[in-house]
Amino acid sequence: MAVDAATWDRWLIQREDGHPLQLSRWGMLKGQFGWKVHRVALIDKAGASPHAGAQLLLRSAYGLKLAYIPRGPLVDWQDEEQCTALFELLEAECRRLGASVLKIEPALIDSSANRALLMRHGFRPSMHSVQPPSTILVDLADDETMLATMKSKWRYNVRLAERKGVAVRAMERCDLPAFYRLMQETGARDGFAVHSAAYFEAAFDLLTPDHAVFLVAEYAGEPLAAIVVAVAGRNGVYLWGASSERERSRMPNHALQWAGMRWAREQGAATYDLWGIPDPLGQLAMAIAHESERGAPADALPIQLDALPNGGLWGVYRFKQGFGGRVVRTVGAWDKAIHPLGARFYFAALAIKQHSSPLDNLLQRKSETPYSLLQPSARIAASPSSTQTSSSPARYQLELIEDAARWRTVLAQTPSPHVLQSWEWGEVKAQTGWRAERIAVRTSGSTAAFQFLWREPVPHLPLRVAYIPKGPALEWSDLECVDATLAAIEEYARSKKCIFVKIDPNVREDTTVGRLTLHALQRRGWRFSAEQVQFKNTAFTDLRPGEEALLAAMKSKWRYNIRLAQKRGVRVRCGEETDLAAFYALYAETARRDGFLIRPAAYYLTTWRTFLAAQREPGNPAGGALLLAEHPDDPEPVAGLFLLRYGATAWYFYGASSDRHRRDMPNYLLQWEAMRWAIAQGCTLYDWWGAPTSLENPEDPLHGVWQFKQGFGAEFQPHIGAWDYVISPVGYRFLTQALPFTRSAIRWARQFVEPDRSDRPQPGSPAERSEH
Repeated sequence: MAVDAATWDRWLIQREDGHPLQLSRWGMLKGQFGWKVHRVALIDKAGASPHAGAQLLLRSAYGLKLAYIPRGPLVDWQDEEQCTALFELLEAECRRLGASVLKIEPALIDSSANRALLMRHGFRPSMHSVQPPSTILVDLADDETMLATMKSKWRYNVRLAERKGVAVRAMERCDLPAFYRLMQETGARDGFAVHSAAYFEAAFDLLTPDHAVFLVAEYAGEPLAAIVVAVAGRNGVYLWGASSERERSRMPNHALQWAGMRWAREQGAATYDLWGIPDPLGQLAMAIAHESERGAPADALPIQLDALPNGGLWGVYRFKQGFGGRVVRTVGAWDKAIHPLGARFYFAALAIKQHSSPLDNLLQRKSETPYSLLQPSARIAASPSSTQTSSSPARYQLELIEDAARWRTVLAQTPSPHVLQSWEWGEVKAQTGWRAERIAVRTSGSTAAFQFLWREPVPHLPLRVAYIPKGPALEWSDLECVDATLAAIEEYARSKKCIFVKIDPNVREDTTVGRLTLHALQRRGWRFSAEQVQFKNTAFTDLRPGEEALLAAMKSKWRYNIRLAQKRGVRVRCGEETDLAAFYALYAETARRDGFLIRPAAYYLTTWRTFLAAQREPGNPAGGALLLAEHPDDPEPVAGLFLLRYGATAWYFYGASSDRHRRDMPNYLLQWEAMRWAIAQGCTLYDWWGAPTSLENPEDPLHGVWQFKQGFGAEFQPHIGAWDYVISPVGYRFLTQALPFTRSAIRWARQFVEPDRSDRPQPGSPAERSEH
């Protein structure tokens, strides 16, 4: 039902989640600049006022209509019935208006429960955010309490501004030209686009004095800085800010924020939103706070402020964090397809925009993209002299190791080395065009190691890339060793003339060590990789409790299926090299059935023979086993798996099964015997190798596989994923944007000239991505 502006605003300002971007006056502002505004609400039984609703903005984008709800909808998120009713109403309204997609950016804290809630209602994370998901909230109280919460330097600067003659006052309409000059000066200096003067004039006319204030800090009558603060109910928001380089030592910006907080408090606000910080810091805060609604205090984040990059939101964060607030992250932007065909066009347009004009990207740097603001920009990597970006030089010595026994000794000096860092894995990759070099890093009192794989992926072009799978191996809690090892990798990749180097640390994301590692990577200029070669997340089972305890920890249906397989005559045996061909045939059958790409037989046969040979070597920490499930009524194996082993960990790396005799549950018995084999080898950990990127997303390609693994008692383990260090930005863009774009275009064109093959596996499947 539609709601008039006065009724809407009366209801909005009474809500805890009321936000200035949902005010009717904000809608009127957007309506003057290309948006159409519609307010939709569920009305209470008395018919007097809304009890849930949203101000819907409608605009054409990419030739399609987009419906957008900034900081909404406003609903009791714990009331499933109310949520369902409101979303049905919104969807019906979007259909009536001809919208292809509904985008929402609710003020919901980023938590697994809230993400699952949105997914249940048909929304998916958006590729395009409008408002910043991460911010700092200051709890408003009396002056003495708020000042006491600030860092001492900030309290000092607030008082210093007053002593040095800075005066803050509310602006009048005649002051807007000066405000706009400050905005233009700030935009030119900091590299962001500025709304037109007419936009700010309209905002002033519509929002002041009831909902916002334009504040200016002056010295001797000269405007030095200005901000705009808006309030709706209990929430105050710092919307826009601008400053001059003049008289900065008088601390006008500190005085302005202090005045903005006090004004918001006088209007009845309980919180003051400093509106936008780098998203990785919001993610870090929510991890530290275990997804608490209140987030984490800014001073609780384990980061070094003086080591943060200077550009974009990173520099802004240094200023904002001193006011003593707490860092929170909302769920961000989510999209729901309303018109399927139009939505496909819209999502495709967003994808093209994200990877647009590959050739242009080679010729022109686009460093002010949202992603480059979140990750330290490629300017670091572009400078040949900037290998070291930390606050102090990391000292280390490198040793090139060319002997297998020596490499195993070095790895043994690091905690829990991964099988992909083993000598054997390097030998396998050497058969497929990679060159493997093993490096030990010595620091004061610590040892690290990394297997450096490099190759030239484009024939006849001298473009080298490097990859350190599930490495480097080191004690990640030793920050000095981490910094030295990253520096060593950066320098070594540069010396090998690589375009970039990718690492994939075997580090949990949900731990303090993981958060510190993420900060170290960001600080040194590494960027989260768009290409995650291995599965980002995994799952594990602790084998130390023993067989009885492991069986007891399984779901009852899983125990039943294990015993059922045994009762029906399924048996599991260790295979030999002579069985590898049959296992590959089973693996190929699985690929055809499930629609994923696999490599030629020679690759797998080399891998399996290499690790079977290692298993036979006394004292070799590496090894492997082929396990085959056989049925009494079938001459061929009905299921099989190949385990890799290194030290005290076994990995379930390759699995295959036939449709034959599936009701006799051979896969359940096969996994149980695999765990028993690992225990017999002295392993204490069983790595299930691959878990969903998001447990809350039922459409994740690994969701079904995860349910199978979880039944055995597998514990989910989120990892920090793969990260790239870019040495040549131009080469990096060619390899990661232009080349894939060209190959995709060729594949797309081929479908019109090649015969249809419905059995052709599709690229981009999860299995293809995990082909190591």
